Amino acid sequence: MASLRTTRALLLGADESLASLLADVLGDLGIALFLDAADAARPDLVLAHVERGEAILPVLTRARACAAAVPILVLLPFADERLVSRALCQGARACFALGRPLEELRTVLRTQFPSLETTHG
Repeated sequence: MASLRTTRALLLGADESLASLLADVLGDLGIALFLDAADAARPDLVLAHVERGEAILPVLTRARACAAAVPILVLLPFADERLVSRALCQGARACFALGRPLEELRTVLRTQFPSLETTHG
């Protein structure tokens, strides 16, 4: 029986509690979460936690340095259209406000990785 390749996500800039929460949410979708770029070995996705607007560019630069051609989802502390617009203009594929229901994060991830629906349910 052939094994399915696990989608690999690299998380940048998050503390342990956020990493733990995200690992649970991502695990439900068949996505393995890594906190170290060396461990992620060619991630399929980068989740970049940004706490302040001025940190968006440095965090996105670091994300691209770790995984140049993969989509970057920016995790924001709250829904702010200005921050979302700034992140998207600077190269993020999508954003998620951490105060929103986690089902919305699942939806964003399924949108970015449609194959999750058929390979992991």
